[in-house]
Amino acid sequence: MRHLLLIPFLLTAIGAMAETSVRWSSPDHADLLEIAAKLRASDDLPDQLTRLVQETDIQIDKNTVRRHVRDVWFYPSSQDVQSSGMDRIYFDEQTDRLTVHTAASVDERGRLHRFDPNTLKITDVDIGNTFSDTRQAVIALPGLGAGSVAMLEYTVVTKRALLEMDWAEMLYSENIVPIGSWKLSVEWPEDESIQWAGEDNGIDCVKEENSLVCSGEDIPALRPKGQPSWPDVANQVVVAEKRGWDQIVEKSRSAFNQALRDTRGSEALLEELGIEALAESEKIAQIHAFVARDIRYVSMSELGHKVTPHSVASTILSRYGDCKDKSAVLYHLLQRLGLDASPVLVATERSDPDRLLVPSMGYFDHMVVCFDWNGSRRCLDATDANTDWQHTPAWIQGKVALDLSPGARPTVIEPAVFRWKIAVESSMDFNPEGGAEERQKRTYIGEYAGTMRNFLSRMDDSERLAWAVEDYQGQVSDLVEPVFEFEGADTLGPEMTISSSAQYGQLLSPGEPLSYFEYSAWLTQEIYSLYLEDAGRDEQFPGLHVTTTHRFDVGPAWSLTALTPELEFSHAFGSMTRRVERLKDDRLQLVTELKIPRQRVRKTDIGQFNGFLDLMVRESKIRFAGKAL
Repeated sequence: MRHLLLIPFLLTAIGAMAETSVRWSSPDHADLLEIAAKLRASDDLPDQLTRLVQETDIQIDKNTVRRHVRDVWFYPSSQDVQSSGMDRIYFDEQTDRLTVHTAASVDERGRLHRFDPNTLKITDVDIGNTFSDTRQAVIALPGLGAGSVAMLEYTVVTKRALLEMDWAEMLYSENIVPIGSWKLSVEWPEDESIQWAGEDNGIDCVKEENSLVCSGEDIPALRPKGQPSWPDVANQVVVAEKRGWDQIVEKSRSAFNQALRDTRGSEALLEELGIEALAESEKIAQIHAFVARDIRYVSMSELGHKVTPHSVASTILSRYGDCKDKSAVLYHLLQRLGLDASPVLVATERSDPDRLLVPSMGYFDHMVVCFDWNGSRRCLDATDANTDWQHTPAWIQGKVALDLSPGARPTVIEPAVFRWKIAVESSMDFNPEGGAEERQKRTYIGEYAGTMRNFLSRMDDSERLAWAVEDYQGQVSDLVEPVFEFEGADTLGPEMTISSSAQYGQLLSPGEPLSYFEYSAWLTQEIYSLYLEDAGRDEQFPGLHVTTTHRFDVGPAWSLTALTPELEFSHAFGSMTRRVERLKDDRLQLVTELKIPRQRVRKTDIGQFNGFLDLMVRESKIRFAGKAL
């Protein structure tokens, strides 16, 4: 048996060798062995992966917050082991000290398996372009098999003096698996002001003068369909220092303003950008492109800068920073243009302000800069190098936000009426032998252009072409391998275009009557990608606007007779129009426009909404006939 008694454990941290704040205590496995023995003697074992016990005890004093966690899991099958045999402990290396007390399992024969601390891994938590210094201690639980019981018990001690903002703890009382017993206990000194809030989900809470105890039994698994954000659907209990939103805004803005104390280099930068003679919109575009593309994203949330940006001067000099650092530079440069900009905090995992149960900075993990422009609100994400400044990046639309202006309250970043906008032009010119030359041009607009740029930025030229061919053959036809060109994929602007040309062999039979039909491929692709899942709750449709222009030239071998009918269809969900024009005896043009605005679809209407999409697919059919000449 190997025991390590509070001896610091040396690990390779991300980017450097360092002594981490992870310690190990001498474990006591008596509770685990007792729980496992009772389960083996039971005739009613859980038939699915179950969190038997989840207990959190929080002790608050003047200097520290001590969080003691005890988790016990039961694995009924080897499949459960394969999918969930890894446990993680999240902590901040700058402010927290983690002590692991127990990491072990008992198999179905009653044998104890202890975790070897030498196999511990400390890794970053990859949460995109957000500000965070969260680490995860990854523990591969040992000896797991069908019928195993595992326990992880640890303590995280947070030094309050090192926290830049308020302390808060958000605890979820639901999981994707059933929970047998859930308990939270919190104690604090008499002179401490603590607030809490919970949701009515079968968890009973009792608050005394200086304590809170919440508990629940036999909590069913939360199995949300689709891919909702967990904070938007799971019930929770929040405990935090007593603050109001005004205090949160004031303290956050004060931290942000520290970056503006030193703005050296900004004047030279503006001269370097050469924007003096440009129109104001062009100046904004240049500044945003520079900050988004020429100041690279690097996580810079070390001690003292988890919330507080580095100075504008240091970020300009180093040419790197995280979202708050880049936002500080963007904000300062926009202010120099005379714009009344404001830093805005974003909670990237939350879409409902009402689920921010108590005021706290702890919900927020991202920052953007917003200002009013020509009667509308513009929110520029300094970490998004693919979406132009006049459109809000798709990934933060509808997310909870807090403007760092006096009197502000949590709201949401206004989503676009049509998040996905695309215009398609297609021409098909037939030759006398029945073959055809096809040319297509897809123009992605606004945030859709940004999404496509982001997708394509991960590929080199050959990979882009291979993807484009595969995409075309999957959506249009696998009879040809078109030639492609990309425009605007590597530059920051409101549009991005993919053009193609292809030569088809014989599609029509010369000398025979003409009968042609096809479904508008790219229109139907967009519709198919946005069907709503019937998850038993209201769903948000993001908005779709597609315009397609199809031109056909059947050449000298045929004369057009019957054409696709025009269409004017309007419904509460959206509308479709189609205009048909016979240009000559052998030429035809069809312009179709589909508009389905952003909307909340009630759960009782999801079937009807998807039926509406089915109808739009059917009406995307193009057909015409002609006589042989």
